[in-house]
Amino acid sequence: MTYFEDLSTYDYRDLDTFERSWGWLQFRPEYRRIAVGWLDAPYAFEKGPVPAGFAARLLDIVAGPPVNSMRGWHDCSHCPPSSDADAAMLSVELPSGAVALGHTEIRVPARPGVVFAAPSLIWHYVTVHAYLPPAEFIAAVQAYEPRWADEPSPWVPPDAERTTFD
Repeated sequence: MTYFEDLSTYDYRDLDTFERSWGWLQFRPEYRRIAVGWLDAPYAFEKGPVPAGFAARLLDIVAGPPVNSMRGWHDCSHCPPSSDADAAMLSVELPSGAVALGHTEIRVPARPGVVFAAPSLIWHYVTVHAYLPPAEFIAAVQAYEPRWADEPSPWVPPDAERTTFD
């Protein structure tokens, strides 16, 4: 996994690519992206309890439209290594189906012009490793509005590239 210190500037990718029901929406964000939850061994991280309902709310975001999907996946470097050469990607079962972790990101608006950028593994870190995200991120997740990036939106620039599924 790529490591970023919490609340540092996210600069892993220049573009953000959101998967939509019709295809992909790709653009260079005009908002500032702040990294949260980009954990990697051997770097230490804050641990502690999160507010009631936070993990479920975070999972709703992780299960939402994928951002910056990758072809491969990241394993959790804080879990013991698997002896199985064909170990599967981490996932969580929901009534609607399995949600794979470790190959996408999430975006959570913090305030006008600022968005948190986190890996989908953040849910695993919170629920399995007691990761305590920064208070600002917790508040943003609790106030999350799923339609924030629907168009028209102040978050999506008018010159965003749209690619439909073929």
